[in-house]
Amino acid sequence: MGNLDVLILADGIVAKHLLRRIATENFTTNRYHVVYTDPQLKPATSDHDRLFFYRFDPTSLLKLSKLFSPRRSFKKALIVLGNRNDALAVYHNLRTLDKNLPIVLFDRWDLALEEERNLIRIEANEILANRLFDQLPNVPLIAQHVGLGHGEIMEVIVPFGSSYCYRHVGTIEQKRWRIAAIYRNNRLILPSPDIMIWPNDLLLLVGDPQVLRQVFRSIKREVGQFPLPYGIDSYLFIDMERYDREATRQLFDEALFVHRHLNDRRLFIRVANPNDFALLRYFRDHEERGVEVAVDYRSRPLLELIQEDLEQGRFGLFILHQESFLNRKLRRLLYRFKLPVLTLAKRPISKARELVTILTPREDLEAISSLLFDIAIQLDLAITLYQEPGQDGDGKLRRTIEHFENLAHIFSKRLSIKKARTNIIRELRSQEHLLLLFPLTPATLQAHPWNIFCTDPLKLFFKLPAPQIFIPYD
Repeated sequence: MGNLDVLILADGIVAKHLLRRIATENFTTNRYHVVYTDPQLKPATSDHDRLFFYRFDPTSLLKLSKLFSPRRSFKKALIVLGNRNDALAVYHNLRTLDKNLPIVLFDRWDLALEEERNLIRIEANEILANRLFDQLPNVPLIAQHVGLGHGEIMEVIVPFGSSYCYRHVGTIEQKRWRIAAIYRNNRLILPSPDIMIWPNDLLLLVGDPQVLRQVFRSIKREVGQFPLPYGIDSYLFIDMERYDREATRQLFDEALFVHRHLNDRRLFIRVANPNDFALLRYFRDHEERGVEVAVDYRSRPLLELIQEDLEQGRFGLFILHQESFLNRKLRRLLYRFKLPVLTLAKRPISKARELVTILTPREDLEAISSLLFDIAIQLDLAITLYQEPGQDGDGKLRRTIEHFENLAHIFSKRLSIKKARTNIIRELRSQEHLLLLFPLTPATLQAHPWNIFCTDPLKLFFKLPAPQIFIPYD
């Protein structure tokens, strides 16, 4: 969907409710530019990253024109005003400034406006009459009012580049929601597990309204947004007592590299057990817009400190040293928060040229495939799927490979399929310039360095010296 600019001309009680709804909902990353005159119209709490307020009379063409510039292109304008003459004047002002701007006009006066392609009139009287008509006995409900009317039925068009494109319905985890129907080329398709979703399919979704909001975001999200949908900030944990100066500085520098390449808003750096003030000054010297260093001088328990930070922030990526991830209690904590985890090692991620994941029939890689491509695109890495020996006849793996090949074609990304000859862990250990991607599952929590009889490659990540990223999914 991207960051789209939307202009809202607001006044009156309906506008007040609209702005309150926008301020509390978080479906998209749209930027809303609100022109108002009544100070009571502003919501008590608002997301300042998305809402921008301008207090002036929008009937003034000169003042309104200052919002229009070559650097900003409004995707749509909403006129929600309480006065009939003001609404007409603002509409004509917008048409003077941009003849092709899509305009949505809240109309409760039955305005006599010439119909045009880029004008949508929300006719308040007609909508209220229809809603009241639906309450009469023995009258069929139209689609938009079927059910409770709380959002438990939703239609979503799958955009080109969505993580749902070219996925089989059966590979999509559907807890507390369902894909009830698919509309394609004016044809109804009742979904079965083998049906593949195509771009521009219209999905009819049924389920818990809160869950459907998350599904909507997931379907509409395009690549280049990670660490969304997990959060908007990255978190780096540094325990200065555990590592020497060189290892600590490398951990800091590599996290900065990741922050500058990913689409996170902020890198929050939590420093525990400070014991090197020269290194702390080095950290402080790199504080800039989007980088914040917080030092704990009270020697608090590390898990308690991390949990408190995670509960207070909007983090979508947790970064730490690879050895720290061997702490099983920390792994359980991060798994409980459902956070992607990036573990950095001696081999720097800044020199990685390839993103590698292991194909296994036990885990559903389709569920995290879009995030894999998202990360590879942002870090400019080629993608390699590593196949264990003896898996050639596995039907599920063939479907997974087909899915990845479709996505590689969509995003024009180089994709390689490699087959391990003998021991896949031993082969990966010998390769450099890799970033390894694993699903974050209960198997990750069970991994233990002393389990010498383990043969599951997903539990042997600690044997690999390359940086690794773990992606959770339900």
